[in-house]
Amino acid sequence: MVSMAFYGLFIYLIYKNMKNKKLKITLCTILLMLVLLIGISRVYLGVHYASDVLGGICLSIAYLILYIKITKIS
Repeated sequence: MVSMAFYGLFIYLIYKNMKNKKLKITLCTILLMLVLLIGISRVYLGVHYASDVLGGICLSIAYLILYIKITKIS
């Protein structure tokens, strides 16, 4: 959940502020893959169930949207 919120904020900031389109797409893709691989590794190692990981990602996205709206990061 923390990695999704942390890297999700980076993705948002890169998407909003970076001018170079190729670099923006590359960085956003790398960070998104990192989040997905962290979630997959949690299931693979048997630390969490898949439903726990999906629930954490959904909750983190909701938290991230709320945080962005409250702080009005542009």
